[in-house]
Amino acid sequence: MSAIRRFCRATKLGNLLIITTVLLCCLTSPLAAAEPIRLQLRWLHQFQFAGYYMAKEKGFYREAGMDVDIVEGGPNAPKAIDSMLSGESDFAVANSGLVIAHMQGKPVVALAAIMQSSPSAWIVLADSNIFTPLDLADKRLMLLPLPESAELRLTLLREGISLNNLNITNASFNPQDLIDHKIDAYDGYSTNEPFWLEQQGVPYRLIRPREYGVNFYNDILTTRTTLIEQRPEMVDAFVRASLQGWQYALDHIEETVAVIHAQYAPNKSLEHLRFEAEAIRELVMPELVQIGHMNPGRWKTIAASYKELGMADGPLDLEQFIYHHKEPVDYSRLYALLAASLLVLLLVGAFALRLARLTRRLRREVSARIEVEHELLKTNQQLEKLANTDRLTGLWNRLKLEEVANIEIRRAERYDFALSLLFFDIDHFKAINDQYGHEVGDQTLACLSELLQQHLREADSLCRWGGEEFLLLMPHTDLSQASSMAEKLRSLIANTPITPEVSFTASFGVAQWQKGQNLDELIQQADQRLYRAKALGRNRVEAGNVTVVASTQ
Repeated sequence: MSAIRRFCRATKLGNLLIITTVLLCCLTSPLAAAEPIRLQLRWLHQFQFAGYYMAKEKGFYREAGMDVDIVEGGPNAPKAIDSMLSGESDFAVANSGLVIAHMQGKPVVALAAIMQSSPSAWIVLADSNIFTPLDLADKRLMLLPLPESAELRLTLLREGISLNNLNITNASFNPQDLIDHKIDAYDGYSTNEPFWLEQQGVPYRLIRPREYGVNFYNDILTTRTTLIEQRPEMVDAFVRASLQGWQYALDHIEETVAVIHAQYAPNKSLEHLRFEAEAIRELVMPELVQIGHMNPGRWKTIAASYKELGMADGPLDLEQFIYHHKEPVDYSRLYALLAASLLVLLLVGAFALRLARLTRRLRREVSARIEVEHELLKTNQQLEKLANTDRLTGLWNRLKLEEVANIEIRRAERYDFALSLLFFDIDHFKAINDQYGHEVGDQTLACLSELLQQHLREADSLCRWGGEEFLLLMPHTDLSQASSMAEKLRSLIANTPITPEVSFTASFGVAQWQKGQNLDELIQQADQRLYRAKALGRNRVEAGNVTVVASTQ
């Protein structure tokens, strides 16, 4: 009789363990059926969209419960934003023009910015006389329609070139037109057309807007507001899986190139995809910034740029426009605790051990999050420096100088301080490039910048305005004092050769701010005097009634 009772008790305990195990598996296993999701690309299949391909091929989307269909874009495909807003697709990849749609009142949300800098650039032949945006004033330009060409147009506008007077041809998407001299400058991507030109053995040169203070995000993952409201968990899971795919793609470029060539873009050679991969990696900057990062301040600047071009005039609500990621909720722990409670009398020891492990893990997660926050702060500081400085010389760029100058003008207006501006450039700089090459030309600009900074006051602000042009803003300085400083710098430049073979001079225009004058008027006054210095023989300082003359070249 006792044996029968022992058997019954053992049988009941065994059944309880089996039932609990089955329940635990059911609670913690993902659903077998994957939800169909549609992603609309903005262009043809290529490495530009590598992260999404690898999120699919490596199973990141499937692990998140999604079966993602990646739809190719192109000149004959519907616009990615329109496809997403109409509901034809759930997600889309757009350029920074996405913010225009937001200011027009369309329910779009920026989920992640993949490229921290845009690949857009002017492509010109190396044997042309085109080196800066100013050289494009009377040339034949091939331009993509807006908003694709916004950065290039904005660069010209800020260089003082009227967009209405340009000789513009619609984009043919064929760089052969550049080789055949049908056009002088081609609107292209630094990640694409340069490879084709190199394969043809055609030397070329790139003029990048970011080197002139115009730097937009590119390839923005986006969706519509209603989808976030209705399916917040699904949207968050898609974003996380996509960024995981991008991290994998950039960490495993050779594998990714092989997958894209085999599954998505067989018409693109492996060499072309590798070239594109390396170029895109430089624009994504994964070592410097978290993939997908978006800075609200940069979006404000981008929106203001579109307004400057007359492309948008609506309100910008960054709280609604920029997506705020949710922390993932791990329900598996709760399910495990619920299932374990059924066996609490038998597993109390194991439960206590598990609780201790979870506590240690939580402490590690808190520590890791603090570290991530510190890294994010450091990254934002580095990005702000990149946005405010010129890459070649390390000086402030035009945007930062305009910001500081407007503050100094308001201070001079309020406290009646003197404020002067020096506008100067290198005489016959093109001859240096032609005789010694552009590497020496770049070295000349960098060395000149370093030389000048050694002889300026802490309060002075030096900026590379563009090309070989520089601005020096001098607070608490009247016209006579500024002219003396200009002469000091002129003499320093003329008597300090950069290399034994390369020496040069500079011409200066000096202007003192007058009450009621804005920054553009002050710069124009200094520029007119610089022009007069050039006309009178160069290597001299012109400052209205104050003229300092040196030996002409």
